Amino acid sequence: MIVSVVIYASARFAHLFLKPLFGGVFHFYTMTIASIFLDESGDLGWTLTKPRGKGGSSRFIVLAAIVVPNGANKSLERIVRGLYTARSRKSSSELKSTELNGHDRQTFARALVNLKNKNPLFSYHAVVVEKAAVIASLVNNTEVLYNYMAERMLSAPMAGCTRVEFYPDQRTVRPRDKNALHNYLETRLAIDGHIVDIDTIPSDSGAFKEIQAADYLASIVWAKFEENNQLFDTELAGSIVLTKLI
Repeated sequence: MIVSVVIYASARFAHLFLKPLFGGVFHFYTMTIASIFLDESGDLGWTLTKPRGKGGSSRFIVLAAIVVPNGANKSLERIVRGLYTARSRKSSSELKSTELNGHDRQTFARALVNLKNKNPLFSYHAVVVEKAAVIASLVNNTEVLYNYMAERMLSAPMAGCTRVEFYPDQRTVRPRDKNALHNYLETRLAIDGHIVDIDTIPSDSGAFKEIQAADYLASIVWAKFEENNQLFDTELAGSIVLTKLI
């Protein structure tokens, strides 16, 4: 099993934020305009001395993003709507990743792979952090941790664009915090020689099927690390850029 791992230019600063970083290979992207949808999986607790679900927290945090080429949103929305249809679910009632069963997740994962095969400009990205590897100063400052994780995950695909409409789930990146992430992304890209016009729009996942897709993707990646679930390895490993900060 081969997992695609990406290291961005900012890796030289990794020691300032996290403990051991696993290496990987470089990936390059070329696109003029794109939309990027981001969501997370894993709870925000830091109680690691007890089992998860029995007073303890998740051991891993995952951010996942889906890069959608300009004008291709409907193709991604169609995949999510298919899950709603299969469940006779009203589109107005958001289907969360926690509600998906194994068949739903497999169907979704295979649909993502098929979509990318048809249009290689779609790309899927995830970054995973093991909480035990996070330095103490960030345990109570998740905004900084999230910004760093997002930058590590998104610098490469954003660098290949001239304009990006960036839609993080507003529960992950609150509207009042959007400027911190926005400025951090633009600054890191500029340091590496890339001028990208980024429009950061924290949004309600209930209104965006594309953010829901990012939620589903994040949950599949998270389950690989947290629960040793094999769906990621069997269906998605060859189609996603995975950054490990563990």
